[in-house]
Amino acid sequence: MTLTKNIAMIVVAAITGFSPMCVLLVQDHLERQELASGEINRTVLLNHSLFTHADTWLQLVIPQLDVTATAKKFLTIKFAAFQDSLKKLVKATDFNELSDPAMHALLSHNLNETVTDYLADARREGIPSAFIDNFNKWHQRVVGILVRAIENNVASVIYSDQNSKMYAILTAYDAALSATIEDVEKTLVDTNGKPGGE
Repeated sequence: MTLTKNIAMIVVAAITGFSPMCVLLVQDHLERQELASGEINRTVLLNHSLFTHADTWLQLVIPQLDVTATAKKFLTIKFAAFQDSLKKLVKATDFNELSDPAMHALLSHNLNETVTDYLADARREGIPSAFIDNFNKWHQRVVGILVRAIENNVASVIYSDQNSKMYAILTAYDAALSATIEDVEKTLVDTNGKPGGE
């Protein structure tokens, strides 16, 4: 479905002459219209802007960053891991069937498992331990914010159902992934004295 959305985005951009970014803005607008209808269901969750943004980062942004090849590989591994993990979670789970404690446990487990998996993948792909450790130092703040966002949204009484909570949590993931790029740049400055590529 994501590949189909990306192809559609490129086709629409080519036909209309709009840039892919303009098409993304239209997609965001359509997502807001779906939300205005009042029901957040699995389709709305799967169409969350997080997944479109992750595709854009993977296909357009990361390859163009002025960072080292190691940093690009690391970012690609991390973004793909979270995109895949969250998409599988949303496809497989009826959040409205979960109690708050069950939802919190599921999301905490998913976050821990995804982090463990992407770090293992990064090491297997030859990302140096020093880079990973330095990145983790910078990124701890973002992870802490994400963990609190999960806790606070799951426990919140302002949402009408669990799918609404999950939508807010996906939004927090979107912000956390965006902050990842800045943390990789800080890692490079700390390690190499500069954020730029090799």
